[in-house]
Amino acid sequence: NITIYLTLVKLYRGYVLFISDQVNFGLGSITLSTPPLNDVLKSTSVSYQLFGMEHNLLSKMIVEKAASYLKEPVILLFFLKGKEMENKLIKPIITLLNQILEEYKRKIKN
Repeated sequence: NITIYLTLVKLYRGYVLFISDQVNFGLGSITLSTPPLNDVLKSTSVSYQLFGMEHNLLSKMIVEKAASYLKEPVILLFFLKGKEMENKLIKPIITLLNQILEEYKRKIKN
């Protein structure tokens, strides 16, 4: 049983996304992603690993999804203190991210 904490913070031009299994976020891997250049060419998001080497695949999936959805650059601070298997966490984290992004989208419309 694991609890995941996720916080999305709006910046002037972009977002910071914090994901952790601890109430107090730690400094784990830091990944930056830029959104696709345009919708016509259907280019993909591009991510850059800035710091840390753990959970690279999961960090990349999360930050690229967030940048594509929000259409702005996103920097992800991803910290897992627990030594859980990455493949066990992919689905719950992506599900939580989808819920947060949808909730954020509804707040912006209102």
